[in-house]
Amino acid sequence: MASDEDYHSESEFYYLDETENCNQKENISSPHDGNHQSDEFTMASVQKYILTQRTENTVKKTDYDLNVWKRFFLEVGETREIEDIPADQLNLLICRFMMEKKKKDGGAYEPGTLQSFQRSLQRYLNDKNSKMNILKDQKFQKSREVLLSKKKHLVVEEAKGNRPHAAKELSNAEEDLLFRSGQFGDENPVALQRTVWWLLALHFGFRARDESRKLKWGDNVLQKDGETGNEVLIWRSERGSKTRRGNGDARAFYPTAQATNNERCPVRYYKKFRSHRPAEMNNADSPFYLAINYRRRADNSIWYLKTPLGKNEIGKFMKVAAQTAGLQGNITNQSVRKTCISRLMDAEVPVNYVAQLSGHKNLKSLDSYKAASVEHQRKLSLILSRSGEEGTSSSVSHLVQESSVVPANLPKAVNTNESFQPAGVFTGACIGKIEGCSFTFNIHREKEESPKSAKPKKRRIIISDDSDSD
Repeated sequence: MASDEDYHSESEFYYLDETENCNQKENISSPHDGNHQSDEFTMASVQKYILTQRTENTVKKTDYDLNVWKRFFLEVGETREIEDIPADQLNLLICRFMMEKKKKDGGAYEPGTLQSFQRSLQRYLNDKNSKMNILKDQKFQKSREVLLSKKKHLVVEEAKGNRPHAAKELSNAEEDLLFRSGQFGDENPVALQRTVWWLLALHFGFRARDESRKLKWGDNVLQKDGETGNEVLIWRSERGSKTRRGNGDARAFYPTAQATNNERCPVRYYKKFRSHRPAEMNNADSPFYLAINYRRRADNSIWYLKTPLGKNEIGKFMKVAAQTAGLQGNITNQSVRKTCISRLMDAEVPVNYVAQLSGHKNLKSLDSYKAASVEHQRKLSLILSRSGEEGTSSSVSHLVQESSVVPANLPKAVNTNESFQPAGVFTGACIGKIEGCSFTFNIHREKEESPKSAKPKKRRIIISDDSDSD
């Protein structure tokens, strides 16, 4: 017998039939009647709708920053609403905030945090329909100059701005350790769901938590590749992100996770996850990540409940796994995105392809992901300390091979004479990467004269006779 949660009551979809309930219709007042009381549609309703479509993290950040602003204003004796303060007075208050504001523990804020305070204040003013723009108006020029000076002071005097809490990418060895330690795998519902999340986020370039939380079961489609015949998982329905807001900015292609037919095949884990879900939760509009049924019987193959996994639980996927496995460094859900982009860029995948997968609109945004890995840093240190000449030479050669890019369409020089060693095209130059350019090379090599074609030398001979006559 079906339970109450398996279907909806018909009353939820009940509509008045035009052929009945005439008496009820007579009692319904016209919107033009004087006694009619309808819900007012105001700008407050419009603003409320706009806020519901704003990114959750942006809303929380704005609210938090506004509380910091308001507490500071009360501390200096300002009790008016921020939007009611005249521009010249607000400019002076912002200057004072940037120069004096400290954290609750008395420490200094990071430079980026002060800038986020500024932007949150502007969002608040926009929401209040204020005409003041502290980011552009000339009246707020001084507050912007104070912010720049304060950021410089924090970097030089306080050693701030080094991003101590930035998430790190995972090396191959660290990923292997997560599988060996059981944090990734298919032995239990926690590890299986976490592994599916890791593999999909890695292949699809998901952001930390937002895109995973919005994901529905029908957003991913399993089908066969027409050319290879292999199964492939395709992410076909993106439900918005900070760079995808319904303005015609669709991705260049649908991200895919190809079947690899090995122990870490994403398609295999997807199928295993599907087999342990309730059948009702495999509908297209069902949440992708589900709460775990910890009270199930040992012989029950259904590991998950018919309710979505909480956003906080999704947000702790990597942090819990890394701590349990003993990984060092700040590893969060953002680490999977950094790992995705770093691996592709280390493999010299064209940056525009990487951006199309990750969803970045600006290629410069990828610069923060392209940093020397821990392995590269280790090799650089050994090179500088000359720790073993042979090892150093091999490390240099390996680093050069990793960082150099040779255009695929550049013809190789054919050397027919072993003694001839022409100089390189860019001799002495240090070139890391060449992108978005086309070159025309006209390589001229002077031919050596062969012995046969050389012009014979002339000999001058003097002939004389032996006679005494003239």
